[in-house]
Formats: sequence, structure tokens, C-alpha cells
Amino acid sequence: MLQEYLCQIGFTGNESKVYMELLRIGSHPVTLLAKSLVMNRTSVWSILKSLEQKGVVSSYASRKIKYFVANDPNFLIGYLDRKCRVFDYYREKLMSVIPQFRGVSDNFVFHKPVVSFFDGLEGVKHVLYDFLKANCEKRGYISLDKYFLTDNNFSDFFSDALKRKTSKSFRMILPNFDEIKKIFNFKNKNVEVLCLDKADFGKLFENEIVIYDNRVCIINLQKGAEYGIVIESPKVSDMHKMIFDMVWNSIQ
Repeated sequence: MLQEYLCQIGFTGNESKVYMELLRIGSHPVTLLAKSLVMNRTSVWSILKSLEQKGVVSSYASRKIKYFVANDPNFLIGYLDRKCRVFDYYREKLMSVIPQFRGVSDNFVFHKPVVSFFDGLEGVKHVLYDFLKANCEKRGYISLDKYFLTDNNFSDFFSDALKRKTSKSFRMILPNFDEIKKIFNFKNKNVEVLCLDKADFGKLFENEIVIYDNRVCIINLQKGAEYGIVIESPKVSDMHKMIFDMVWNSIQ
């Protein structure tokens, strides 16, 4: 219990152990004290010097042997008083430099990604509408399911959006099957398409992934379980743009 009190006021576990042993056995040289504590002599020496600095242990020499003794427990109050004065001093100093600490954090602004979830077929359409209407450079791994293409209104909108004149490039990687290729059968110099054999690159099309502006959209078109996830983050978007470009360049 007493050692616990010492730890609560700033002693380490070993400091409290050595101090309490000195109180119990009186003045002792380092060698005998270390033997009594079953501790390394060098460690005990270091601990005693620390306790001397705290003002709770004293030392003296007798016949060329240095002895250490625990000071009266009232010295613990003096130790606490000195510690409080030191803390008060540094508290005042810290208060004066708080604005400088805040200035350091102001130089670094961390923006958490904003993640939005859109459930169902209508939610997926909302995500794709936003992607197709965006007037910016766009990339995408696109593999529209056949049942999805039977929605004539959406198919027409999808085709019209692709044909719309834009100065921004639009690159897509598609699975090589006729139904989806029909949608991209038009001339638009800013729209580039790469068709891959789905047997070799099937896992690339397990989800639709479109990348534009600061957004990465992951779209699942499994019938009855449609959803869209939009991640808004410049860092995440830049990373996916880089990955898409690496895939694009490697398969051209």
C-alpha cells in the first residue's frame, strides 16, 4: 500500500521498492542493498541517484565505503512541494505558447473521406447519373448486367451521356461482350474504350468502379442486391486514378 502511494506521487515501481527497503533496514552500501533486494547492483545505484535528486535519500562515506539512507518521510512532502512549484512554472510557460502549438496543427488540415451509401436500383442510377453528367476527366471499369440494359430509359440516357461533346477525356475498360459494346458503338474522340476477355479479367468486373473528380464510386448490380458507394476524398481518388492508369497502360 505504501509503495502504491509513492508511485502515485511520481516514484517508479523500483524507486518505491528501494526507498521502502532503506526505511526498513537503515543505511546500507549499494552492494548489500542490492543483495537484500535481489536486484542488479548497477540498477540499484542508478535508482539511488534518482532518489537523491528527489531529496528523499541521502548518502555519506565511511571508511571509503558509500552508504545510503532514507530521509525522514517528511521529506516526501518537500519533494511534492518542489514538484508542484515546477508544474506551476511550466503550466504558466505552456499557457503562453498554446497559440504556437495551435499554429502547428493549423498547418495540417486532415479531411476525412466522406462515404455515402445508395441502396437499390434507383440508388445505383443516381450514382451513375452523377458520374455521367460530371464535366471532368473520367475513368471506369464498366460491366453493365444484361437485365440492367433492358431499362430503355436508362440505356438511352447512358448512351446520350457518352455521346455528349466534351473536352474532357473519358476512358473505360469493358468486358468483351456484344450487349455492352453496342452502347459504345459511336464516334467521340474523347471517349476511349478497351475491351477485355472476361474469362481472363473476370474479377476486374465483379463490381463497377468509376473514378471522377474527387470521387470513387463502387457499384454492385447483382439483381435484387443493387447498391452504390461513393467515397469523396482527393487522396483516395488520386490513388485509384493511378491504379487505373497502370492497368490501362499495361493492357493497351
